[in-house]
Amino acid sequence: MVLHPQKTVVLHFGYNNPRYRYTLSGMDINSADCTKDLGVQINDKCSPSDQVLTVTKKANGVLAQLRRTTISRSPDMVTRLYKTYVRPLMEASVQAWSPWVRRDVDLMEKVQRRATKLVAGIGSKTYEERLEILKLTTLEKRRERGDVLECFKMLNGFTDTKIADFFSFAKERHSIDTRSASDGLLVPEKCNLEIRRQFFSSRVVKPWNDLPVEIRTASSVNSFKNEYDVYNDTFTTVIDEL
Repeated sequence: MVLHPQKTVVLHFGYNNPRYRYTLSGMDINSADCTKDLGVQINDKCSPSDQVLTVTKKANGVLAQLRRTTISRSPDMVTRLYKTYVRPLMEASVQAWSPWVRRDVDLMEKVQRRATKLVAGIGSKTYEERLEILKLTTLEKRRERGDVLECFKMLNGFTDTKIADFFSFAKERHSIDTRSASDGLLVPEKCNLEIRRQFFSSRVVKPWNDLPVEIRTASSVNSFKNEYDVYNDTFTTVIDEL
């Protein structure tokens, strides 16, 4: 594959980067603060903010089109349209750019807030009440669910990734058959930077280890989804009662 200088950009990562100039075939390569790679906006700060702005703008545009072109405002119709045309835009490859800054998290959640207000008769209710009526969860909870689901797939060989490149197990640290070793728990990585702490293989460790062993050892992907949803609903109900 031949790289074209005018179709190539350089991202300078790091606070103390000297920002050297690079050439390709005798031509200077332009530098950029943000560029798209495999459909994801990547900036020189490794922050998902640019990707969040891109997907929310596109999702809000699609949501506005649905509002103008549809007449029915029934819960079933709005929910189906939202799940089909809007939510997938905000969840594509989200494991690679999941936001952690509250500003970005709230910006994405506003899209779903707008979508739930399209349903006739429930616009005056709170966001949590609208979600309960429409049987939806917050996008933040869905991202955590997607993380543990992807972790389950990787640990059980449903993907082509090498587990050793992402995770380390408690049983690999010693030969003693402790509870954490026998349950196959993951070892959290020591991170000095917040960016690394929010990387998929780091942020998924705690939610994965907190799951009951019967869920982590589910027999299939569908079984894991069903058991996780039941556990999450039960856990939420207990917290609410407390």
